Amino acid sequence: MTSRSTRPTLAANGERIALPDGFTVDQGALFPCDDAATRAEEGPRCLIEAVCAAAAHKLHVGRETADLLVSAAPALRSLQPEQRGALLLDLVLCAEPDTAVDLAVRTGLLKQILPDIDRLRAMPKGQGRYKDVYVHTLRVLAATPADPIARLAALLHDIAKPDTLVFEGGMAHFPNHDLLGADRAERRLRGLGFNEPFATAVGTLVRLHLRANSYEPSWTDSAVRRLHLDAGEHWQRLLDLSNADVTSARQDVVARARRRVQALAEHAKLLDQPVEVSPLDGTVLMERFGRGPGRWIGEVKRELIVRVREGSLDPEDNETAWRIAAEIVNALPAES
Repeated sequence: MTSRSTRPTLAANGERIALPDGFTVDQGALFPCDDAATRAEEGPRCLIEAVCAAAAHKLHVGRETADLLVSAAPALRSLQPEQRGALLLDLVLCAEPDTAVDLAVRTGLLKQILPDIDRLRAMPKGQGRYKDVYVHTLRVLAATPADPIARLAALLHDIAKPDTLVFEGGMAHFPNHDLLGADRAERRLRGLGFNEPFATAVGTLVRLHLRANSYEPSWTDSAVRRLHLDAGEHWQRLLDLSNADVTSARQDVVARARRRVQALAEHAKLLDQPVEVSPLDGTVLMERFGRGPGRWIGEVKRELIVRVREGSLDPEDNETAWRIAAEIVNALPAES
């Protein structure tokens, strides 16, 4: 190894780079300093920091540096779960997350934090029957906005595909990979010290990504409301993930898929307008239940409006509306 006891902070183009201890830059390439192995053993987070710096500044990582990263990777296991979780966030939120994650996978670093991504890379090639899931994941990650929840959902949205791959009629299928993947993503993130709301949020996006991607103009208002309700505060993140989850080389396919996501967003926005009219009016309520005017009518109508707004009642579903109304009326005291 060439002696490198100092660590310049300028790239070949003169750009100033903040480097972790134990690494240096020389003519656009990242190199380990003489004491890099010792520093990595004492503070292994520098390994992920070096990968992020190399990705963000497009530094070449040669054999010498790669060998150091590979040999030092097991040191990451000494970190507490929440520390490894923080490093995972560093990877997905850096300026070039796909490059950083790929380098972390190829050097064995990510395997110490999240082994599932290595399993995507190890999947047998589809021979035209399905896309390279690992490459697809990296592309989705790169196309997702730099939001912690959305980026981790992008990284994890297909992690169950290795376990669900089946061939039927010469076609590849991944049945329930969304549901299995959501459960696994939540467990992995909890194990890395992320709190329950965060893990659940990522799991929600993984669970719903196929539903959003399958939107068609023929969907009923009720179906769109249910999806919007299920996504909750993560609706925009789900739309962002759906847009990113289109990695075809054919531009017409990409354009068509993104128009579909835009149509879903517009459909939901239209339905998001406040609903002020109950599916059942006062006249039909009085006729049906044989009761006179009173506060009970407002109580029934308000509940029906709330159900429509939250997506659990389709405004055109009179049968369900009458059932809800009957439940409310039957709980009222008898008229004197």
